Amino acid sequence: MDEITSLKVLYKDEDILAVNKPGGLRTIPDGYDKNVPCLRNILSQNFGEVWVVHRLDKETSGILLFARNANAHRSLNMQFEHREIHKEYKTVVHGSPMWEKKTITIPLLKNGDRHHRTIPDTARGKKAVSNVEVLKRYETETFLSISIESGITHQIRAHLAYCGLPVVGDSLYGAYRFTHSLETYHPDSDKLLLHAHNIWFHHPKTGEPIHIHSLLPPYFSDHVKNI
Repeated sequence: MDEITSLKVLYKDEDILAVNKPGGLRTIPDGYDKNVPCLRNILSQNFGEVWVVHRLDKETSGILLFARNANAHRSLNMQFEHREIHKEYKTVVHGSPMWEKKTITIPLLKNGDRHHRTIPDTARGKKAVSNVEVLKRYETETFLSISIESGITHQIRAHLAYCGLPVVGDSLYGAYRFTHSLETYHPDSDKLLLHAHNIWFHHPKTGEPIHIHSLLPPYFSDHVKNI
């Protein structure tokens, strides 16, 4: 499948492995069908056992970091827990915000409705912080940079959609653009334009600061050029 053949290793040593995950490929095995390809299994077959450090939505592309041994896994988990790992995403959204920079702090509840979406919920939701910056405005869409200070499932997509700025190609959250429901929305792109673009962390063994960068996939960069 195209998702597998387009895998690219961005960084590799005896402790860590960073790859560019294509949109459409799961990070971990599907809970219902173990035969569905997933990145963890593909990497384990090619590089030996790997430990999942963080995840990306199936539809999201970009950098994923894996540990190659238990000590590295422990160290990277601690860095995530203490917010010492920083990630930056790029996205294109429908609409144009009134602001240039905004910190979204709406609490989010995972699997909050019958469509299994992450929804705003001030009573039951977990703390979620997304820092958003406008990079370029177009006629009907906006190119954004986002960094997150929490790791709620679908956090970026849910936060932006609730603010009236759904990610282009997002069939699950896109209808917030119109009615805050899912019923009649049809995405105008067959790819989700959300990409994990940069990650900064410290090497689990040496403590050396590491920065890894992933280029936008062609369908993303082409969309930006043609808006």
